[in-house]
Amino acid sequence: MTMRLLTATLTGLALAAIPSVALEKEFVSQMMDSAKNIERDASLVSAAVRLKNLDAEDVRKKIEAMSADLAKLQELVNSYEASHPKLSARDQQDWQALKEKVQLLEIFHGQKKQLAAGDFSKNRGLIRAHADGVVRRAKMLQQTVARLQRS
Repeated sequence: MTMRLLTATLTGLALAAIPSVALEKEFVSQMMDSAKNIERDASLVSAAVRLKNLDAEDVRKKIEAMSADLAKLQELVNSYEASHPKLSARDQQDWQALKEKVQLLEIFHGQKKQLAAGDFSKNRGLIRAHADGVVRRAKMLQQTVARLQRS
């Protein structure tokens, strides 16, 4: 009877662990998808600003498209942090770097939005520079997420 109970308990524990692993993979997948979308959208903004026949409204729409992905990133960070209060020292360091990168993306995006709302022809170069900065930081965020995934 004890062997059956032990086997049942171990099977139950093993099955209970499967959903948490799937959640981890889902979390990483969502973080990666959001970071890739932000990188793509920022690249599109940078390319659009370089065009001679600039369509300011189109660029503003592309900038606004990034807002949803940034909000999703922040939501993911908040939910993950709430459900994983204790991380290893190495994971904590990578997690802190991830949070800082998300904050930097938000800052750059906010600046780009402000510049796009103003005199577009005057701010064209700054908008492109901020878009390029977002591309670089989105790539760095993807690398940090990949490090956390391997942990």
